[in-house]
Amino acid sequence: MQAKADPNLTNENTADQRRPEIDWLRAIAVLLIVPVHAALIFAGGYYIDPGDDYRPLGYFFFFCTPWHMPILFVLSGMATWFALRRRSPGRYAWERTKRLLVPLLFGTFVIIPPMLYWQRLSEGRFEGSYLAFYPHFFDGFWPVGNFTYAHLWFIAYLLVYSLVALPVFVMLDRQGGRRLIARLAGLCRHRGGIFLLALPMALSESLLHARFPWNWIVFNDWSMFTWYLLMFILGYVLCSDGRFWRAIERDGPVALVLAVITVSIGMSQVAMEMWISPDYSVEWIRLMVFSAFRTWFCVVAILWAGARLLRFSGWLLPYVREASYPFYVLHHTILIGIGYWLAYWDLHVLLRFGLLVVATTIATTLVYELLVRRFGVMRFLLGLRPRPRPVSLREEAPPRVLPGK
Repeated sequence: MQAKADPNLTNENTADQRRPEIDWLRAIAVLLIVPVHAALIFAGGYYIDPGDDYRPLGYFFFFCTPWHMPILFVLSGMATWFALRRRSPGRYAWERTKRLLVPLLFGTFVIIPPMLYWQRLSEGRFEGSYLAFYPHFFDGFWPVGNFTYAHLWFIAYLLVYSLVALPVFVMLDRQGGRRLIARLAGLCRHRGGIFLLALPMALSESLLHARFPWNWIVFNDWSMFTWYLLMFILGYVLCSDGRFWRAIERDGPVALVLAVITVSIGMSQVAMEMWISPDYSVEWIRLMVFSAFRTWFCVVAILWAGARLLRFSGWLLPYVREASYPFYVLHHTILIGIGYWLAYWDLHVLLRFGLLVVATTIATTLVYELLVRRFGVMRFLLGLRPRPRPVSLREEAPPRVLPGK
């Protein structure tokens, strides 16, 4: 799939000029996942339960829920647009399968089991060594059983999306697809038009969520599957026409205000425990539409902030761009391992929370730096490309020219 000339594309959207804010935002979102998961431990128990049930950290989790994983899928769709500027669809499918399936399998069978071991120890459901526990990892499916890919659900969904959505992306790169994108971009020329892109999510949630509650296992999970698939595709679409970015830059301040308002309303509903039964009542459908637009307001606001504040490269960007993926794969087990030891200390819950976040971030970075980044096998198992071969001085030296020649 080759890039085609489009008068609506700005210079920032060419294949040769990837937007640095995409990588910064992804790195920040991946880093944020540590406090999000740590908050769950102290807000009511998450793999380990120190018994705090500290509501403010629960509110922090609910504050992040509407936008945290959606922005990761949108950014993944954007990265896909840039990837397909330089790769054929076949090569893209092969690379995505290799870089997503291998870490998914390695993570499920090697990285995740220790986490379940610590969970069962803390619950008193197992006694003995890790080697004795490992065969029991395959006893049923979590949470009743032990087998799970835990936080790697993101990679599993992204793998399926990369293959399922590829024909859609090929179609969008053809003449008819480009006309469709041009029409959507034309709508976004009007103030507030970018917010209409939330309508497919509102429709899918209204139709599917009551019938298919989210289960994070891909199969029979049509509501969650469709929700994030639409986010992934929209990320691709946003990069395909410069008018989308201009709309984001124009309407970003409005999106930020609307995001603050809608997230605040959602937080107040959580605080007052105003739960609505999942059915097809008017109240439920209204909630699904509200949730879709709330998420999209947040996504647009985040992209706007990134475009304003993070449009620079610098020496750190190549490092965090590469480190984000293995950091995500590794962090969860390290978090639970440190939490199994730290969460029960006789300290205030916020101090334990802060210590857990800092210790997990440092430990995960060190594991990446010392055990992954420098070793070809570990890079392959965690989805990284091989390290560039260093150029020797002999190769760098210019050819020697003798006098008189």
